[in-house]
Amino acid sequence: MALQGSEFPRTKSGIPGYDELVDGGFHKGTVNTITGSSGAGKTVFASQFIHSGIKTGEKGMIITPSESAEYLKREMMSSFGWDFSTLEKEGKLSIIDVTDPVLRLQKSIEIDPVDFLINFRKLVERKLEETRPDRLFIDDLTAFFMAVDAPFKVRSLTDDLFGTIRASGVTSVITIGTAFGINQLLEYGADSATMLNRERIGNTLIRSIYIMKMRGSKIANSIRVLDISDDGLTVSALSPYP
Repeated sequence: MALQGSEFPRTKSGIPGYDELVDGGFHKGTVNTITGSSGAGKTVFASQFIHSGIKTGEKGMIITPSESAEYLKREMMSSFGWDFSTLEKEGKLSIIDVTDPVLRLQKSIEIDPVDFLINFRKLVERKLEETRPDRLFIDDLTAFFMAVDAPFKVRSLTDDLFGTIRASGVTSVITIGTAFGINQLLEYGADSATMLNRERIGNTLIRSIYIMKMRGSKIANSIRVLDISDDGLTVSALSPYP
C-alpha cells in the first residue's frame, strides 16, 4: 500500500484516468519516465502534464535538446489549443531548446557525448535555480545517452542528472524513445516508469498504457487503452485486448 498524507504529497498528472493507476499521481519532487516508440503519445502526455499544472497555478518548464521549441508549440496549439507561446510570454512557462548556447554547441561542433551530458546537467541545474518551476518536461535524451560507449557511464550520468532534478524539488516527466535500446538504463534510475505502445490489433491501430513501476505507490497491474482527442490524452478503463 502507498503511504498517504501530507508527508508524501502528490502532483496530479493532468491525464484523466492515469492517477487512478498510480494511487493518486506522481510523488512531488520525483523523476518520472514516459517510454514509447514514435507516435505512441509521449510528447502529448508530457505537454499535457505541463499545461494542466499551469492551469492550476503551477509554473512549468520544457527542455527540448534535440529540436526547436517552435515545432512543439505549433503541434500543441494546432492539435489541442494549448497556447504555449502565450504562456511563455506571461512568465508561466519557460522553454529551453536547441537555440540555447550549450545545446547549440552540440549541433555545431563535434563534442564528446559524456562532456555534453555533463554540460547538459549543469544547464538543467542552472535553469532550475533561476526559474524555480513546479513541473519540468525534458524531451527525448535517448540519442545522446546512446552515444556513450559504456553502460556504467550511462548509469552514472543518469544518476547525476536525475539527482540534480530531484534536489531542485521539481516534479519532472522525461520522455524516452525505444529506437536505440538504451531506455532500460534510464528507466532504472527513475522513480516511476510508464510505458506507452501503439500497435495493430486486428485492423485497428490502438494506443495503450501501463505502469511498469512507481516507487512508494500501489500501481494497477493492467494495460489500458490510451485515447487521444481534441482535448488530449485520456486513459480508458478498457483493455486493448479482447
